[in-house]
Amino acid sequence: MKTAWMRRHRVWFGLAMLVLFVLPFLALIPLGMFWLFQQGWLLYWLGVAALLGLAAHLLLRQLQPAEPGSEAQTAAPATDSPPEPDWTPRDRAAWRSVQEVAAGAGPESINDRERMLQLARETIERVAAHYHPDDPRPIWNFTVPEALLLSERIAARLRRVTLDSVPAAHMVRVGQVVQLWEHRQLALKGARVARYLNRIWRVARTVDPFSAVLAETRDRVLRAALGEAGAWLRGRGTRIWVEEVGKAAIELYSGRLRADARQLQELAAADTGLDTVADGAMPGALRLLVAGQSQSGKSSLINVLLGEVAAPADVLPGTAEALGYRLQRPGAGEFQLIDTPGVGPGTDLADLAEQAFACDLIVWVVAAHRADRALDRAGLDAIRGHFAQHPERSLPPVLIVASHIDRLSPAREWSPPYDLERPAGAKAGSIREALLAIGDDLGVEPGDIVPMRVDTPAEAYNADLLWAVLQERLVHAGHSRLQRLHLRAGQRDWKKILDQAANAGRLLTRLATHRPPAS
Repeated sequence: MKTAWMRRHRVWFGLAMLVLFVLPFLALIPLGMFWLFQQGWLLYWLGVAALLGLAAHLLLRQLQPAEPGSEAQTAAPATDSPPEPDWTPRDRAAWRSVQEVAAGAGPESINDRERMLQLARETIERVAAHYHPDDPRPIWNFTVPEALLLSERIAARLRRVTLDSVPAAHMVRVGQVVQLWEHRQLALKGARVARYLNRIWRVARTVDPFSAVLAETRDRVLRAALGEAGAWLRGRGTRIWVEEVGKAAIELYSGRLRADARQLQELAAADTGLDTVADGAMPGALRLLVAGQSQSGKSSLINVLLGEVAAPADVLPGTAEALGYRLQRPGAGEFQLIDTPGVGPGTDLADLAEQAFACDLIVWVVAAHRADRALDRAGLDAIRGHFAQHPERSLPPVLIVASHIDRLSPAREWSPPYDLERPAGAKAGSIREALLAIGDDLGVEPGDIVPMRVDTPAEAYNADLLWAVLQERLVHAGHSRLQRLHLRAGQRDWKKILDQAANAGRLLTRLATHRPPAS
């Protein structure tokens, strides 16, 4: 009882001290106005004060924060995280679903733990349903090894972000963070005291109305600026949360976690028959498919690439079935060239599309001096259609080699090089027109067509240009190869299942025959 009485008197004593402290300053206002009245300046002072007050009111209205839910406050940042470069069309479609969830999440979501968990669950469910639309419970459609590999990758990514972006993260111990967290109530009390003192100061400074108006305006400007920045940061944080959850979900449900880096290296090595796998870069060769009509110069092009006559090239069709050649070029890596039979009226284009599906780069050879390109278009459309039906893989880079440009009119003229941007002679004009016609007939961009002469490796023309164009597309071809290996890793491997069963049997045998040491 006595304690409550003392507390009440302490409060009243504090208020009395505050009034006595502020009273002299407040007395300046009527005294100042009386002095202005004596000088005859009171009306002028009131007029100027009214104008300043009106100006401050208009300025504060302009700086008034938007109402909750308005477009200015809830608009998501325009910057999106780009999709991973090796994603397939199916992955990119799933990413668009993730972006829809991110766009619908307001910036205030980051302040609500339940809302953040709800956003994560919604993102995972949408991605899972995208990859497994027929599964009544798509969210559980992954294996335990895939979940473990995902946890391993997330932990590695989180460690890297912490070390790169959190100041002194490598020095601060967890126990020190826990100690700071235990004193959070004291920090909150200090913040409340600071707010009370600030309000007292704002009342006291009204003894000078001009300075008070200017100070209030300045404070509102700063609060408005900081408020917009805070809303932007909260919106960005919410979006990053949804996008990171979405990327992890895409990795989990797309099947790309069925094999780790070591297993992908083993699959790549198996392409080239290697027995051992070295650490570092992925071994093996890019699979380059060479296709086109009969007598278009496919085998001659392979001879040019190899630098020797290895593929049969004659007036008769030389390739009855697909042949493979190994090629290693400094700066461009290793290639496995696959020479296919010439496309003709009876060619099984579905089989050709299947062969293209097993490759990482496609070179289609078209004879520039021939106008019958309907079969070329049909073959390319079959390949494009096959990839469109399998969104788990992207269409690999497709290059067109316009061969036999030396046979274009005038046939007897052949004096390279030719400037096709500004053709000066009849030959250069014919080559340029042929390239434009090939682009229109086959539906390809001019930058994807390389004019060449491929009769023999010694007389080849523009081989260096072809290598330069190929090198520009190696990154895209590498992504296509990675997608192909991921698909192979997801195929049912009965030998692996038998090995797992044998290992499990050996483990059970050891457990059954184990005898604890005698005490």
